[in-house]
Amino acid sequence: MRAISGFIILVAAMFAVMAMPPSPLESSVAHNSPFIYTGDGKIKITDTHTGETITILYRDPDGFYRDEALTAIDHTLRCHGGGERFPISLKLVELIDNVQDHFNAESVRVVSGYRSFEYNSALKRRLSRVAHNSLHIQGMAADIAIPGVSKHELAKYARSLATGGVGTYAGSDFVHIDVGPVRTW
Repeated sequence: MRAISGFIILVAAMFAVMAMPPSPLESSVAHNSPFIYTGDGKIKITDTHTGETITILYRDPDGFYRDEALTAIDHTLRCHGGGERFPISLKLVELIDNVQDHFNAESVRVVSGYRSFEYNSALKRRLSRVAHNSLHIQGMAADIAIPGVSKHELAKYARSLATGGVGTYAGSDFVHIDVGPVRTW
């Protein structure tokens, strides 16, 4: 008898949760994405090193990712060391899009996207703040800035999402965001 009443309570709780409207930050249902924090499926990113800019629809209204768009994103966020490409995490793409949409920004400036292990190691030798096993190596991190938005405001918003790491550095105008473990620095 206890098992039946426990089951009824569980089912009732499930229906109650499903009936609750999503919070304003949870946009995945509206945007047909498997991730909690998403954007509208269209981003404009500029690589600050190459000057390349792409404006691209990477997810269609039905929630399907467009392979050619993701390939273009991988190309734009390629390693600055040797030009190597690596698949950028879909969760990171959605997070960047969410940030762009939140600030109603025309574009996102990307200082660093994917890094090869060799390039990351070379950066580590020059800069103490570069992590040896950086999530940039896995296509799960980006250093970004949004024109007209302070790095402190950008970092505050990114931290509020609690979707991964958020870091700021003295003397830099960008914010590190990643989709790894939640942490800040």
